[in-house]
Amino acid sequence: MKKIILYILIFLSGFQTLSVAQDGRSRRAEVYFRNGEKEFNDQRYMYAIPFFKTSLKHPSRNDSLASLHIAESYWYIKNYDSALVYYQKYESKYGGLFFTSQRIAELLANQKQYNEAAKIYKKLSKETSSRTGNLLAERFKGFSNTQILLRDSLDYSIHLLNLNTQQQDFSPQFYQRGMVFVSNRYSRPSSEREFGWDGLPFANIYMVRDTADLYITDTVPGHSSRSYNGSIKANDDYTSQTSNDNDIILVSGMHSNYNGTIHKLEKFSNELNTKYNYGPLCFNKAGDKVYFTRNNLKASNGRYNLEICVATLENGTWGNIKILPFVQPEFDFYHPALSDDETRLYFCSNKPGGMGGSDIYYVSTASDYDMTVVFNLDNKINTAGNELFPTIKGDTLYFSSDGLAGLGGLYIYKTYITKGNWKTPVNLGYPINTSFDDFGIIYNDKKTKGFFSSNRLGTDDIYMFENAPFTVQMEGTVLSKTTLRRLDSAKVVMRLLDEETPVVDSFITDITGNFHFPVRPGRAYMLHFTRNGYLEDSLLVNNTGTEKRLVLQPVLLTPIVVPPPPPVVERDRDGDGIPDSKDKCPDVKGTKENFGCPDIQARLNELAKMVFFKTASAELSPAALKPLNEVADIIKDYPNVTLYIEGHTDNRAGAAYNKDLSNRRAASVVSFFVKKGFSAGRFTSAGFGLERPIADNNTEEGRALNRRVSIKATFH
Repeated sequence: MKKIILYILIFLSGFQTLSVAQDGRSRRAEVYFRNGEKEFNDQRYMYAIPFFKTSLKHPSRNDSLASLHIAESYWYIKNYDSALVYYQKYESKYGGLFFTSQRIAELLANQKQYNEAAKIYKKLSKETSSRTGNLLAERFKGFSNTQILLRDSLDYSIHLLNLNTQQQDFSPQFYQRGMVFVSNRYSRPSSEREFGWDGLPFANIYMVRDTADLYITDTVPGHSSRSYNGSIKANDDYTSQTSNDNDIILVSGMHSNYNGTIHKLEKFSNELNTKYNYGPLCFNKAGDKVYFTRNNLKASNGRYNLEICVATLENGTWGNIKILPFVQPEFDFYHPALSDDETRLYFCSNKPGGMGGSDIYYVSTASDYDMTVVFNLDNKINTAGNELFPTIKGDTLYFSSDGLAGLGGLYIYKTYITKGNWKTPVNLGYPINTSFDDFGIIYNDKKTKGFFSSNRLGTDDIYMFENAPFTVQMEGTVLSKTTLRRLDSAKVVMRLLDEETPVVDSFITDITGNFHFPVRPGRAYMLHFTRNGYLEDSLLVNNTGTEKRLVLQPVLLTPIVVPPPPPVVERDRDGDGIPDSKDKCPDVKGTKENFGCPDIQARLNELAKMVFFKTASAELSPAALKPLNEVADIIKDYPNVTLYIEGHTDNRAGAAYNKDLSNRRAASVVSFFVKKGFSAGRFTSAGFGLERPIADNNTEEGRALNRRVSIKATFH
């Protein structure tokens, strides 16, 4: 029994000792966590991380929040690899939250695990409101269809600038012949004022006087060479707390001297370098006015929020610094951008009333009063995510967003106003945009070259780019399907299918039947073919690829087979077998030789034989009048008939006399018809004298037959 009691006492004694030790460790964990929270709430994320990590070495009730805030701190200082590890640890141990899942999706995309990122966004989209749902849908669209964002990669050549450091260098702006940019590089070996967010110096504005002095490099030094010399220790005297109890003996070695590279590049202005962070900024065209971002010089609710100021250049000095009228100290206002005509100032803010996160706004620059009236850009541009770093070139607005479709992180978009409305933003695509943060783009006047910022190599760096749109030569041939003959003069109309404003082009095939178009890579086109005598046809080219030349299979057009038209049965009123269209006497049966008119010549011949003249006279005999009247009755019925009157004689008297006499006799017949009212134009006459006898002139009977006229009818 005594043994049992002894064991119990020993056990109880050990338990009491263990309890005291556990209380001590929990006390230290509480101290570390409390100091970590203070740094975290003050947005000094670099300083918060070691406190939270030390806190987790001693289990306490704050472990879940400490784990979450470690992940958040790594996220804010853009140490994405570590952030992903700690978010996944948090979800594995404590379960997922909406925003931690969203963070993990973005970090997976950062590592090009787009399918996994898309799955998370698809799941989250079923659990959220419509506004946030639009953001998730956009991100899902980008991660699930990355080829669209990669297809223009051949348009650009990207080069890293030599001016970059191991720290953050970003937001270039042209100024005079050179360029200014923002950097938190080290400019001296001794301790500098530090920005607790990432533990680096506050950002300043630096200047390159001539862009011709810039050159490119293939490498950067890498992450900041400054290492964190952590050495924190909790006050563990376990005495009761007093009002001045710090709980921390030594915070860390963060404020030691810097042993890395010192950069001596010229700062833009001493006047714009007084306290905290400065930049980004923009200039008017004259270069004597600058709009810039800086931290408030006075805290609001314990935070030095961002504000936008304006300064003017006087006698080589930037002065007359004013905070712009629309700035509200309790919110952030940053990233100014001046429109090309200088009538609008665009900027970003997280003030209430926006779409969510950071939105882009603008004010009129006409007066200080006008600058108090703030306009929000529409929901084509502003999203439930963050819209940042607007820049202007001509009529085009460039900006970065993490609320629209992309490959991850911030993505650069462009848009412009037409008829008072903003067009749907267009993603600039890879390689300007990557799965990291890409922002702050500027173009030269021709929009062929420029600079932009990206943290694709671990820290923010400035890159130079050149833009020369890459095209694919699409070629093809049009053939006849039945004969395989090359078809010239075929019209080929090309339409780009997957753009907001479809591109339309056309081509007429040459003698070889060939056609060609310059097209953009990775896109879908519809070709439509037409040619006289052939059926229309179409061809869908789903993806043009990225090769310089795309040769299509021959297009075979089917000839149109036209059946012979049915015979046209023409009308024949008089039934003489000659259609009315060719019948000159459509109401009277006739002969083909007379163009459908009756054969009146036989009767005219008979009547002509009854026409006699007195001897040696051209005067018609009374007996001639009757047959001539019958001739008149005949030709009256056929107005399209003309008469040719010939006069003849026997051989009495001389030839000249007879020639004249025959002419007069023929003319007498014509005169008879004219007097009857017929047009003289319907008659012609000629005399042949004794030249054309029809009987023997040696007898009286023969000579009588030779003294005659003949009448020949012609239908017209």
